[in-house]
Amino acid sequence: MLRLCAALRTATIFVSVLGLCSGISQLAHAGASPQNQDRSYHRLGQKPNPRVKMVVEKRGTIVVELYQKECPKTTAHFLSLVNRKFYDRTLFHNVVRGFMATAGDPKSKTVDGAKIATLSSYDVATRYGLGGGGSGKTVPLEPHAGHDKGTIGLQHGARSIDSGDSQFFFNLDDNHTNDGAYTVFGKITQGINVMDNIKQGDRILTIRVVPLAQ
Repeated sequence: MLRLCAALRTATIFVSVLGLCSGISQLAHAGASPQNQDRSYHRLGQKPNPRVKMVVEKRGTIVVELYQKECPKTTAHFLSLVNRKFYDRTLFHNVVRGFMATAGDPKSKTVDGAKIATLSSYDVATRYGLGGGGSGKTVPLEPHAGHDKGTIGLQHGARSIDSGDSQFFFNLDDNHTNDGAYTVFGKITQGINVMDNIKQGDRILTIRVVPLAQ
């Protein structure tokens, strides 16, 4: 009988210890939960990257997400030009299949795109003076991302990597040999098929900032 009572006391103590451990575990979990919720809240509450919508005549619409955190100066400069409607009616004046499609020269607004469609970049430059125009304000190199297909980069002059202005390019394929040499400041999130169909001489009708709610 004494042995039975001792065994019952031991079992009761064991169960109590288990209950205490379980309670501590629940308290610890409950204490950690708000922190996890806070972290999730902050992740969800992060301000999204700005996006722009580009309408290319006879091709369609492209939406580009900009790398504002990684390339703040380039993004701010590009958005300032977009807000001024600087890019409206500019041409893709240089398109090399499997490489890149370049646009953003304001001089191209008055050029008939059909007339440069089959010309070399040299002829486009010498006959129509395209490839050297800009807004007059430059930004320094911010080389933080790779040249993956569908990314957008900022063109710069041959003499200085810190001379990027209004001219930009889409990487029509992976072009990692250019990594570090140009600022990649965004990527296409919608309309990659439109980019694939861009031809030299195609005209950008508009570029507009996409409201955050959309």
